Amino acid sequence: MGLLSQLKSLIGITVFIAPGLLSAEVLPTSSTKLTDTGCQLNFFHLEKGQDGKFKEGLRVSLVTDNIYQHRYVAVKADVTRPLGFENINYNRAGKPIEVFSVNWRKQKELFTYGRLMLLASTSDRQAFDDLKKLITQDKGHFELEASKQHYRFNANATHLDDFLACEKKRTQ
Repeated sequence: MGLLSQLKSLIGITVFIAPGLLSAEVLPTSSTKLTDTGCQLNFFHLEKGQDGKFKEGLRVSLVTDNIYQHRYVAVKADVTRPLGFENINYNRAGKPIEVFSVNWRKQKELFTYGRLMLLASTSDRQAFDDLKKLITQDKGHFELEASKQHYRFNANATHLDDFLACEKKRTQ
């Protein structure tokens, strides 16, 4: 079962309709990969394609390597994303509170990717630490904005805590 199939059950907003009752629930779009050698927390922003099926619009991954003490934020987008530098705002209540930058590169004709950095910085570790702090403060529910597009992310209730516990092993 592919990632896209798994995520269909987790899609952004599900509406339950009952006689005389209408309510909406935000469902998580996250996954984890937790091992003794590293930790990874993935957030997915899903978009509805022209065929009516949901596809991954933007992926943000917090990644640690517990052996070599590496940590960084990887971002992945569709292959059509323009290459080069782009600023990405971390928004709260629609207002930017932190600005990151990414240098988009192509992986053949499969996808576009990069590592997040703080604006005017060269440290991907500092970007990891700042983004992790912001996401933790917002309990896994956050919004990024790039090129006037908004991307909303919602962590599964346990994914953020599991990742933080795994990542804490790196620092011990």
